[in-house]
Order: sequence, then C-alpha cells, then structure tokens
Amino acid sequence: MATRVAYFTAGTVGAGHLVRGEAIRRGLARAGFTGEVRSFGPATGFDGWLSGDHLSVEVRDDPMLADPDLAPRSALGRALLDWQPDLVIVDMFWAPVRHLLARLGCPAWLLVRACPPVWLTGAGAVRFDPGAWDRIVAIEPIGAEVLTHAIDPIVIANPNECAGPGRLRELLGAPDDRPLVVVSHAGKPAERGELEARAQARAPAGATVVRLDPDGPGRGLFPAARTLGGADLVVSGVGYNSFWEAHWLGWHERTEFCPFARSIDRQGLRLARFRGHRARANGADTLAQWVLAS
Repeated sequence: MATRVAYFTAGTVGAGHLVRGEAIRRGLARAGFTGEVRSFGPATGFDGWLSGDHLSVEVRDDPMLADPDLAPRSALGRALLDWQPDLVIVDMFWAPVRHLLARLGCPAWLLVRACPPVWLTGAGAVRFDPGAWDRIVAIEPIGAEVLTHAIDPIVIANPNECAGPGRLRELLGAPDDRPLVVVSHAGKPAERGELEARAQARAPAGATVVRLDPDGPGRGLFPAARTLGGADLVVSGVGYNSFWEAHWLGWHERTEFCPFARSIDRQGLRLARFRGHRARANGADTLAQWVLAS
C-alpha cells in the first residue's frame, strides 16, 4: 500500500481544484488510510481552508518545467522529489509534471473532468503522452480514447456527514420564518456579484439572501456542502464541485445553476448533459479504496 500520496493541481481560478484534493484526503481518512497525504499547487487564497498538509508552489511562470533536464531543479520538481511520494495523483494539469513523472519513479494517476478535446492531445511542442500514466481516470461521465478508468464524481462529503436542515440558518443567523436563498460560488468576485443579482431576482418576497463570500459570510462553513441542504434555494455556477455536491447530497432540484466560461472547463456541457445524473458512490471513496489496494 502507498504510504505517501501526493496530490498536485495547478488550478488558480477559485477553490475548486484545491477542494478536490481535500475531498480525496477526506475519502482516504474515511477508508482508514494511515499514511501521509500532501497537496502541492499554486497559492490561491483558499489554502487556509484545507485540513491537511499543503505546500504552495508556483508553477505558472517557471520555464524550468518545460525542459526535461531542468524540470527536476524547478520549485515543483524539488518539492515533489524531496518528498518522495509512493503515488502521485494529478488533477487535470499534466503539463507541469510531464518531465517529472519518470524521475519520481512511482505510479501516477491523472484525474480528468469535462475539458476541451485538445487537453488530452496537447498542442504544438507540448504533447500529451498517455503512456506516462498508470491510470487516466474520468471523474465525471465523459468519454475519450485515452481514458483507462472511470469513477463517480469526487465529492467532499457524504450524506451521513451533513448537518440537519436548521444548521445553515443557525450559522448564518437567518430567521426560521423566511425563505433562505444562498449564493454559493468560490470563483471570480465579479461572478459572485452576478449570481447575487440573479438570486435577488429569483428570491421569494421577504426571503433572506446570503452570499457566501470566502472572506465574509460562509468563511467558517467550509466545507459548505455539509450545510447547504438547509437552503430553500441555492444559486451557483456550474463548477465541478458545486454541481456534483448538489447532486450527490440532494439539493440539485433546488439549485439554479449559471454556467461561466472557462478555458479548461465545460460548464455548459456539464449542465446540459449531466443534470439529473445519479452517482452510485462518492468517487473519493472509490479512489481511496484504489489507494489502499495499490
């Protein structure tokens, strides 16, 4: 069994990619994993939400990562090689680690959600090499030739870990006798404003409308998935975590989803094709069982 699991992401828009690592960490804990888990990735402003070991490493502007000889001496290369993981799980961003995998000398799994087709081929001189990966795992119902495995969506909590319906009102100081509308979105600040305007327009007369800003109301709710079921209406983007939390934990029919443009996500496709999809398990728990068996 792997005793050191590294999770890497290069995502910087919102908290979604870090939250996926936190969901995996919690899945491993539920499964009784007694080894170490460390996440690696650029600082996002959301790092303080994480419950475990996280190392902020800048990768975006590091030219060393593009050079097979220099990549091990990059900040990310040194961080991963010094830690010596037994397994590395990479969330979407395969390019920064493509020259490090052979040096690490351990199994590498790539997690893939809905993305433009070029993401799994590469472009120009930067080509995607499926053979570099022990597993290429679809984490939502997508299809591509390079995929080797598929699991249900990875969610940060399970239904039995969620609070009762009154807990959200208690935490927000919302009255019991008025509808509660919650804007839940950790993306760009302008998007949160757009969603709040939509929530105000959709809210019933006399409703309490609360926007869960990372630095305002909701900061202490993380992970909000454990309490959002207490809202009468949730307004959110169609990011991976928001969408699949709503489905797995049961409030998707009370959610108004608003897709936003992303260069490496397909929120409109997610909403059009996957709404109503019924998962059989939490992908975080399936992944944890794979780790225990590896």
